[in-house]
Amino acid sequence: MSAVRIFLSGVASASHLIYVGAYLDARLCAGDQVTLVCLGFSRFLGQQHVDLDLVRRELPAHPALRVLGAEAGWAAQPGEALVYLAVGAPGIKPWLRLKRANPWRRLRCVVVDEGLGSYGDWRARLAAIRREGGHGWRATLRALVVSTAQRLLADQRWALYRPQGSGWIVEPQIADWFRQRLSGTADGAARLYFISQPWVELGQVEVGRYQVVLAQLAAHAETAGLKLMVRPHPAEDRAKYGDLPLDLTPGPIELSRMAAEAVAVAGFNSTALVNLAAIHHRAVFRIELPELAAVESGLAPRQRSLLAAFLPPPRPLAALPEWLEQRSGAKR
Repeated sequence: MSAVRIFLSGVASASHLIYVGAYLDARLCAGDQVTLVCLGFSRFLGQQHVDLDLVRRELPAHPALRVLGAEAGWAAQPGEALVYLAVGAPGIKPWLRLKRANPWRRLRCVVVDEGLGSYGDWRARLAAIRREGGHGWRATLRALVVSTAQRLLADQRWALYRPQGSGWIVEPQIADWFRQRLSGTADGAARLYFISQPWVELGQVEVGRYQVVLAQLAAHAETAGLKLMVRPHPAEDRAKYGDLPLDLTPGPIELSRMAAEAVAVAGFNSTALVNLAAIHHRAVFRIELPELAAVESGLAPRQRSLLAAFLPPPRPLAALPEWLEQRSGAKR
């Protein structure tokens, strides 16, 4: 058994903790004694969605794992191996501070997925930063710095998807971790499960237009004999959903049994949509909206390749009834 102190940064959502948990589980299964120090949490659209209590709930319950906050400091104890675990990309400031606090000691940098952004390039990251309110030369500099840090500082990528030949494969150890942590109840209802994203809050789609999309989804589901279930993004204003049923199962979408057992899943280019198709083998309908054409065109080649490996091409919402009918006919 070896002792390791892992410093964690970049967590902005509960979904990030799945990848962190899979990495920690692998270390614990290898017999390591792990002390995890959370250096702080990132924000999305000005809000912090993760705290230390959530981290402790979502990570493995194991006697060899101890989870501490930033008050634990930046220095590892004598005899401990030293790991910097970053979500998405290493932070240059945390990396430098860890090096200063632990001179002459080996610092191993491991990067886990943040989602589709982990498979993009600096241009795709810049587009995402601008959608979240960044602008000017600072946004460009930030995108370049993050991409450079990811390339130069990372010793290991702990990624769910791995390129193989001209395609992609799913890392089985991480996928199994997703499946093991399914939660919620399965009531046997036949559902069309819609994964929403904060396009209204990001200024990409008008709220009235988005509500039209929701109404169309509800109508198409009813025609197909399905119940619509909407999964809102944590950063969304839920008022726009009115009386539509919402899946508010705690934790990430991929851990919701309601999503993992849905008859069909609809959405845009979300990480969860890819994961539900690749890990839980759900049938997926990828919605094409003219308002999101710029988002689609801003994807990096690797992101396009990953989406194409596990998802069908985007189609207009008007094509959903026929798609659902084909699925129903195939089952008869």
